[in-house]
Amino acid sequence: MYREHTLRTRIETHRKYSERPVDFFAWVVSHIPWRGDDHVLDVGCGNGAYFPYYRNKGARITALDLSPEMLTAARKRNVAGVRLVQATATAIPFADNTFDVVFANHVLFFVEDIERALRECHRVLKPGGVFAAATNTADSQQALYALHARAVHRAGRMPRPLPHVRFPLEEGATWVRNVFGHAEVHRHENAFLFPSVEAAMRYYLSGPINEVVGPPLSPEERQIIIEEVRRRIAYIIEREGVWRVPKSAGVILARKGASP
Repeated sequence: MYREHTLRTRIETHRKYSERPVDFFAWVVSHIPWRGDDHVLDVGCGNGAYFPYYRNKGARITALDLSPEMLTAARKRNVAGVRLVQATATAIPFADNTFDVVFANHVLFFVEDIERALRECHRVLKPGGVFAAATNTADSQQALYALHARAVHRAGRMPRPLPHVRFPLEEGATWVRNVFGHAEVHRHENAFLFPSVEAAMRYYLSGPINEVVGPPLSPEERQIIIEEVRRRIAYIIEREGVWRVPKSAGVILARKGASP
């Protein structure tokens, strides 16, 4: 899981360097058939970035996260009336049929038992309630990962796949169908356009650099990897003027009790 300051960096990078500027949070939330009095559960709420979007739809908000640091950051958003709970997605501490909408945005790929988490989301939804899970496509950020993998090998280590490949948009829809009986997929095509080495490196250092098998990187290994990735990004930007990194994402929707 990301720490709160690295999550801020990642969100800001998406905001500043996307090829197709879009408020992705608003885009995700726009797919819900809001009534105006919905009770939302945000599973893996992180720093609460989605809270204002739910509130703008008139929703009551309950949110859970396993990280005390993230819950503290979410509390600082000062969105009135949000109930925050420290809990895991695989053991949601609420009764059956409690919520009108359950979100699990960019979180299920961090969960050890994805099917169990989805069954918990299904359990706490009211009949007719809507489940929504935002996630990346399988090929998202592979241009970045290719540089990372080469640099990690150069440091004598083995790269670990980017987290989202455990629950990408396409395969994630299959997971959801297995639990809900159906799934609807909406895809948003996009890419990073990095104009400078530093812009790209800030994002790389916010998470991807840590995707290495085994113990944390030593300072020496980390320096080798940083220098190699920086050198290759600099070469690309010098040659092409900008580094384009596809990063498409989307949202998976399902309704409890709906027919396939």
